[in-house]
Amino acid sequence: MLRAGRLISLGTVATLSLSSCITVGPDYEDPDLAVADEWDSLGGSTAVPDYWTQRLSADQSARRTGAELWWRQFNDSSLNHLITHARTSHPTAAAADARIREARAQRNVLAAAWSPWFGTGGEVQMGENNPSTFGGTTGSSFSTNFISTVEAGWEVDLFGGTRRGVEAATAEWQAAIEWQRDALVVLSAEVALQYIATRTLEERLARATQAVADFSELHEILSNRQGEGLTPEADVVESRAQLLTRQARLPKLEQEMKVARIRLANSSGLYPNALAALLKKNIGIPVPPPKILVAMPADALRNRPDVRREERKLAAQTARIGLAESELYPKLSISGALSWESTSASDLFSQANRAFGFGPKLKWRIFEGCKIQNRIAEEEARTDIRLAAYQQQVLDAVAEIEIALTRLDTEQRYAAAQSAAAKEHLKSTKLTRESYLAGLVDIRRLLNALMDYHDARDEEAAALGRRAGFAAALFKSLGGGQIPDA
Repeated sequence: MLRAGRLISLGTVATLSLSSCITVGPDYEDPDLAVADEWDSLGGSTAVPDYWTQRLSADQSARRTGAELWWRQFNDSSLNHLITHARTSHPTAAAADARIREARAQRNVLAAAWSPWFGTGGEVQMGENNPSTFGGTTGSSFSTNFISTVEAGWEVDLFGGTRRGVEAATAEWQAAIEWQRDALVVLSAEVALQYIATRTLEERLARATQAVADFSELHEILSNRQGEGLTPEADVVESRAQLLTRQARLPKLEQEMKVARIRLANSSGLYPNALAALLKKNIGIPVPPPKILVAMPADALRNRPDVRREERKLAAQTARIGLAESELYPKLSISGALSWESTSASDLFSQANRAFGFGPKLKWRIFEGCKIQNRIAEEEARTDIRLAAYQQQVLDAVAEIEIALTRLDTEQRYAAAQSAAAKEHLKSTKLTRESYLAGLVDIRRLLNALMDYHDARDEEAAALGRRAGFAAALFKSLGGGQIPDA
């Protein structure tokens, strides 16, 4: 059973074999990006319109896009080194490169069907002849046959089945390229996030150590004053309790910092002991750029390799519909063979032992119980699935960018407010200490002021770390970096 409109007369086969220009199946069209014209959560970032009008084609075909190297804007040489090492030596990067080579080879295998094939072979057959009659055996003999064959052939791509197969494989190859780019985007961002986490914990540990020193100094002063009869024992015990509380925080921070370093080494493609030389001292939390250039929504989505990968997957699956439809039509091939056979190797290639054949072959699968039609329906359903996957990827990408913009904007404002609060707590601590030594306030007020100051400093470091991490997350959500300067 054939679909209506798919029958073709045998009289047109010769014409089609000459033109070979009919390609069955739907032609692929890029899906529309139905997104808003503006971001809802732009905050302090700046949207740059029409960037991809000039740069999209060049960037997608380039080995490195113009939006990469975003991590250099943190001005941290250790971070630059770790990301560079990860992108060149991490197993994930090696696997992504191998996937491209695999997809390219698969595409070339299918493309080889366009070309004629040629082959040759030879064999030697040895056997025993043992003829017999009703009355018994007349005798036996051994024989040897030498055979040599040369064959050639070519299948004419009448209805574009091969073309659709190559089209699908080409799209899969392009999807593998985008998969590699996406893997490098994720890998770079993961290294940056783990590096920021490590530096943040180093800074928090340094500030916690300073807090222990300040509480220890206060406890020593109170102990001396107790010896002079100026401070009651209750104040000394209270200061010792707060000192021990602060000391108890150090092992927890040290544990978190060591775990962060191990994760950083793993993300960078290093063993933990190899990371020690790069992180010998605390150089502070990386500072992100004050402003990040963001493309308009449609352009930002085109910049994301995961969105482009899903689009190429959709193109590949669309081509497979035509590949399935080509099975409804006849296949024409042309082949020939030249062979020699002789019982003696010396005269194998003589003209008397030569035989040859040449001619076209037409094959048409007329009826297979609707197998081909169901195969086409299967590919059409898979195409709808891939379209839905592409649409979901676009939705997820928009949400990721909006969340990154929101978090970075709010965290920048929070970090600035927390820094201002830490400065005011420092002033309050100094004034309260003078008042306590003058006998104007009790020890609880002084300890509270000192605790508030160091808690504010710890939260300031955590906020600065989150701000840097949210900036890295925004770079990742934009497909691997901001729009570069002109």
